[in-house]
Order: sequence, then C-alpha cells, then structure tokens
Amino acid sequence: MAVIAVFAVASVGAVGSARAADALAPPTLAALLAGFRTMPGFEARFEEEKTLALLAAPLTSRGRLFFAPPGTLLRRVETPNPHDILIDDHVVRIATPASAEAGAGAPGGSSPTGRRVETIDLARRADVRPLVESMLWIFSGDLGELASVYAIDYQVLAPASSGRWQLRLEPRREPLSRLIRELAISGHHHGADRLEITETSGDRTTTRILDANPARRFAEGELERLFGLEAR
Repeated sequence: MAVIAVFAVASVGAVGSARAADALAPPTLAALLAGFRTMPGFEARFEEEKTLALLAAPLTSRGRLFFAPPGTLLRRVETPNPHDILIDDHVVRIATPASAEAGAGAPGGSSPTGRRVETIDLARRADVRPLVESMLWIFSGDLGELASVYAIDYQVLAPASSGRWQLRLEPRREPLSRLIRELAISGHHHGADRLEITETSGDRTTTRILDANPARRFAEGELERLFGLEAR
C-alpha cells in the first residue's frame, strides 16, 4: 500500500556521511535522533524491492526523496510507474499521470497539469496513521512518540570501529501490529542506508538509500515546485 511505501523511503533518510571526528556510530538512539534534528533539508536517491508471497519475482522501483522541515516529505517514483507521494500536515497526496487513472474511477481530482491526485486523510486511517507519523518522528528526533508506539531495540554493531548500527521497531499494539511485524533500520555513522519492513502477511519491503544529501537547502521557488501538488 502507498503509505507503507512512503515510510519505507522516508524513514531511512537520515543524516548523511560522517565527519572524521565523529567516525563511530551514535552510542544511543537519542544521540542518533539528535543528529536528525539538525537537517536543514534532505534529498536522496532510493532503490526499493518488495517481495510478495503471491509473486515469483520481487517488485522494484527507483526514484528520489525530498524532505523539508518541519514535516513535508515527497517520494518521487521515477521508474517503473512514475508517480509522486506527498505527506504534509497529516495528509497523504498521491499524484499520477492522468492517463494512468483513465477510466479507473479512482477517488480524487485532476490538477491543472493533468495529473490525477488522490488524497488520504490520516485522521480517518487509524490503521496506518502511526506508521506514517513514525517517519516524521524520526526526522524530528521525537524519541518519546516513537517509544509510545514501538518497542525499541537500538544496537551499535560489532566491531565498534565499523561505525554501523541497527534500529528495530516492533509495534506495541493494534491496529498497527495487525499491519506490520517489524521495522528494521540500519546505517553507518550518522546516516541510515537500509530499511526493511516486514508485514504480518510475510511480505517484505527493502529500501536502499543512495547519494544522500542531508544538508539540502531549497532555493526560492523550489519548495512550491517540488511540494506544490496543485490539487491540494
């Protein structure tokens, strides 16, 4: 589902490459999240693979991710089926080329640029709202909110000199625990480079983050161009 796909990319956005004086993994999750809070913005490439029990071969996709504080995230899928997924103000907006939805009768409206935009109000989706908001808690470094929803296991992996760490999040309660079994995020120094989401069905989504820029600053007009889905 789209909101799981959004989380799969967003939550591994993290904080980029390490400084020479900060070569070890953060000793605690609080220290890791503190680094996330320093980002002025974020951009990266992603490669995603989804393994489904009913399919012989995994589904793959590639694209770009953009984040602008305090809570606007865009996942732009470039291949194989181009579309945008925007999260802003607790609303998810999915924009696809109008031709992709022709005759499908999908809910939503058409934008002036000819794209079809579907809106998901997270206030009405108690099953997935904690998952999507978890991503924003990670970006904003909100350990308290994460701990209220997940049992947390953060580890610095051996040897310590590798600078690698792993974060495992297991939902504490329903309805989220009916949807996903575990989120496993791993990274190097102060950056995350891999996320694996295991659903209760056994389906698994693995995302790799590449060429991350955790110091992305958006020029005047860029925010509107990137995040301004017209049918908002």
